[in-house]
Amino acid sequence: MSSFDRVTETWGDLKYMNLARAKYLRDLIVREDLSDLLELGFYKGKSSAYMGAVLEDLGRGHLTTMDRISARGHQPEINEVLETVGLAHRVTPIFAHRSFTWELGRMVEQTPRPQFDFCYLDGGHTWDVTGFGFLLVDMMLKPGGIILLDDLDWSIAGSPQARTPEGAKTYEAYSDDEKAAKGVRMTFELIADHLGYDIEEVPKFQWGIARKRVPKKGLFGRG
Repeated sequence: MSSFDRVTETWGDLKYMNLARAKYLRDLIVREDLSDLLELGFYKGKSSAYMGAVLEDLGRGHLTTMDRISARGHQPEINEVLETVGLAHRVTPIFAHRSFTWELGRMVEQTPRPQFDFCYLDGGHTWDVTGFGFLLVDMMLKPGGIILLDDLDWSIAGSPQARTPEGAKTYEAYSDDEKAAKGVRMTFELIADHLGYDIEEVPKFQWGIARKRVPKKGLFGRG
């Protein structure tokens, strides 16, 4: 049995990555020969397990994945999910105290700076977190690399979680127009386009795919 199928068999009912999305990700990773993966927002780790499984079946690559420290309280927790299917060696979880943007900032400061060829951006969802996160990932994304943004049409106003007492407290400082805004789509259509990414949508999944262009060589082989 492949590692990919083992994840489906073991954790198929776990939220949130469904099989159709996982297969799309698998095909993308294989087709584009992606190896150095980054994920922002892993929740319980099902999407992380799927991506780790794809790499395991290919016999190469590694995934670095981030979420807030509160994710340690999930049942099951990401480390259990990974260990159960034998994928802990393919995935490194990072638990951020407050926000993955701070952890990304620490990465940007490193020498040598980490380099990724793919990022699955599925955390925060607001304009400030997603937009700034995109910019930080761009600083570590190889030419030709891909950023996949999940939940293009998510908004605070439309989120059931935001209507819970905890969610209401989290978003109480936001204005009505910001609550109605689609921060992920704004990032996709404004920032990705401004930075010269080639963009396309996958409407059935509410995904946006942004590909970083490879600089054209000028005279004497210079970019």
